[in-house]
Amino acid sequence: MSVIKRKQKDFWVVHLLIVFNLLLALVAFIKDIVLASYFGTSGVADAISLAFFLPDTFGNNLIGAAIAVSSIPILTKLSLNEDPSLYQDTIKKLGVIVIIGTVILLILLLFLFQPLLQLFNWETQENLTTVFDYFLIMSPIICCAPLWLMGSSVLQSSRKFIVPAISPILFNLVLLGTLLWCQWQSIPQTYGGKTFSYASTFGTLLCVIVTWTFIFRNQKWKWSFQTFNLKSDFTEVQKVLFTFSSYALILFFTQIGLVAERFFASSLQIGTIAALTYAYRLAQFPLWVFIAAITTFILPTISFHMRRSDFISLKYVLVRSLLFVIGSSGLISLIFVFFSDQIVRILFLRGSFNLDSVQLTSEILKGYGLSIIGQSLFVFCTRYYVAQSKMKVPLFIGLVGSCINICLLFVLVPWVGAGGIGYAVAISSSFSGALLLSHFIKNLLNLVKKGGTTFE
Repeated sequence: MSVIKRKQKDFWVVHLLIVFNLLLALVAFIKDIVLASYFGTSGVADAISLAFFLPDTFGNNLIGAAIAVSSIPILTKLSLNEDPSLYQDTIKKLGVIVIIGTVILLILLLFLFQPLLQLFNWETQENLTTVFDYFLIMSPIICCAPLWLMGSSVLQSSRKFIVPAISPILFNLVLLGTLLWCQWQSIPQTYGGKTFSYASTFGTLLCVIVTWTFIFRNQKWKWSFQTFNLKSDFTEVQKVLFTFSSYALILFFTQIGLVAERFFASSLQIGTIAALTYAYRLAQFPLWVFIAAITTFILPTISFHMRRSDFISLKYVLVRSLLFVIGSSGLISLIFVFFSDQIVRILFLRGSFNLDSVQLTSEILKGYGLSIIGQSLFVFCTRYYVAQSKMKVPLFIGLVGSCINICLLFVLVPWVGAGGIGYAVAISSSFSGALLLSHFIKNLLNLVKKGGTTFE
């Protein structure tokens, strides 16, 4: 079988993942529609958004995403070895480090959360108390989400993609079921917010259990306390942690931008934070469906080909994936920019989500729509550098992009209003994505030409 035909056969995984991600997007969008109908852009909606933001930022978007992405190249390499002991020992050590680290972080955030809330503009003390109550309920997500995503990376490194694709669907089904029950029972918004918070924590824990149960049932594991001896070999763990620290910094820069966006949104009318959340989640659609499918497939694939020094196959897969990323994200970007008002009306205009909510959300969505191509390119190209454990370039570009975003918020929000938040993201992400793409192309051509030699 030729290289091209073999790669075409392998690419079916992307199509399968797109199907699962479309299902995920469908469930998540229905959940968001019910969420908007139930809470609208009320003060309770703002409280839920802020309370969930910190556990989701640290547990899912920062630590969880970083440990998942950074561990795949090393675990893929180790999974190809005949001796599984080093592979399993590395996973165990990483698991212990993640648990200890996130528990310490959870304790710190429990003390720091209320002082951090004081930085936002609150009309009453009651609103602040509500946010803190919701945060306490959802705080275990900080520990559970990294374990869930690490388990997904263990499966993906072994080229098992189904359970990692199903588990987020399960999480959103839990939230959707909870919201439908609250509406059916006509539960007041304040109590509904508390119920939703409990469901978020339960759904995350359920995904942890499902993922790791599948791992332990399909792999024969041997347990020994000697594995955790400080004198044992931590070489592979150190490699993962090196990439983790760099990638976590890139994600941290992104999260700083998200915090800044919510800070500026809190200075505007009530409900802007909730509208920002709805618009952000809509703009993540191509990342959830198409880009996530590509990156889920591409990271272990890059590691696999790099391990075998098969640079021709690597180039073919990367070029084909890149064209797919540009085409899919570009099309959806145009749709969101020109039809933002119609999209928000169709999806959310019901219940507590009124015409003012539509106008506020669609203003932000226009700018976010323009950011889709840049964000997609940055996410895709970063995976290439993660696979090589060469993170200087994406780290530097990510820092510069975050600084541009924050600076633009100071200029555009007072000038344009809520819509300025989206336009600031669009300009900064387009700059970051284009710059990283340019370096990625040069690096890939050099890699293929010189048979494994790259530059940074």
